[in-house]
Amino acid sequence: MKLFGTSRHPLQQQLDYLSDKEQFLDFLDYVAAGREAAIAQLHRANEGRIREISGRIQALDEILSTCNYLVLSAKRVKRQ
Repeated sequence: MKLFGTSRHPLQQQLDYLSDKEQFLDFLDYVAAGREAAIAQLHRANEGRIREISGRIQALDEILSTCNYLVLSAKRVKRQ
C-alpha cells in the first residue's frame, strides 16, 4: 500500500511488528475460528440471517487477509 509516497503505511509497519508476536498469532487464530463458526452458521441460517452472517464472514476475512494470516500461520508451523 503506497498511500504515503515512498514510505510504508503506518498500519503495515505495526502489522510487521506484531507478526513476530505469538500473542498476535493467537488472536488471529481466534478470528479465524470465528470465521469458520460463522460459515457453519451460514449453512444452517434462515433466509433472513444470511446477509448478516455473510457480512460477518466478510469482515473477519478482511481482518485475516490484511494481517496476512495464511503467511503468518505458515511461518508459525516452520518455527515449531
